[in-house]
Amino acid sequence: MGVVRMIQAEARVEALPALLDLATTGAREAGADESGQHDVRLAVEEVLMNIINHGYPPGAGGPVTLQVAAAPGSVTVTVLDEARPFAPERAPAPDLASGWESRPVGGLGWYLVYKLMDEVRHRPRDAQGNELTLLKRFGPAAAPTSTNSGNRTMQIEVERRGTLAIAKVRGNIDGLTAPELERVLGGEVTGGSANLVVAFEGVDYTSSAGLRVLLSVVKEARSRGGDVRLAGVRENVRKVLDLSGFTGILKLFPDVDAAARSFAA
Repeated sequence: MGVVRMIQAEARVEALPALLDLATTGAREAGADESGQHDVRLAVEEVLMNIINHGYPPGAGGPVTLQVAAAPGSVTVTVLDEARPFAPERAPAPDLASGWESRPVGGLGWYLVYKLMDEVRHRPRDAQGNELTLLKRFGPAAAPTSTNSGNRTMQIEVERRGTLAIAKVRGNIDGLTAPELERVLGGEVTGGSANLVVAFEGVDYTSSAGLRVLLSVVKEARSRGGDVRLAGVRENVRKVLDLSGFTGILKLFPDVDAAARSFAA
């Protein structure tokens, strides 16, 4: 018999760490490797952020319940809310082909959920709200593996080399930490460092919240005659960039020095 765990919280970004930890734990107990745990965490975050940002009236909040059932080789996550009804299958498909100038900021959340999960089922609840079920299969069950789920906080260290700014980011980029990333990176660009290297060696995870920040900063930098380049992107983050079409917008380099040299080429 599988392991079932449940947590209820207020639908606010401050609740994300506890909710996402439960989802990741369930995936790990089901035998998921690091990549599988990452996919479950990302899909659950996208669902939760949709509830937080669009389900309840602004600033009002409301309950959200997470049920995680781990079985050998698969995990099922059920998200319950009392928010206004919605139909995720009707979410508009994102524009993955346009160049950076016309690419809209945002709109990737549900696309990533459907790409990363094996099954996505939604139904309205009888009284009020929504029930969303996510299923992820991992193949033959393996022994549970531990993975670094990343820091709950994010640190950014900025180094300047002449007119070039290098922002070294560590930790997770999610709905809780993305505003700080936007504040720092956007401040560097508008403050005069239109050429910016963002070092991702210490980033294990980014959701669509991080992608929104990157695209917004790229647009601002290029409008000022500069550019933003990424360095040291790890495998799970690269997967999200690939799925979202961002590798056609951003230039990626193996390390900070290579990215910095590219501005002089």
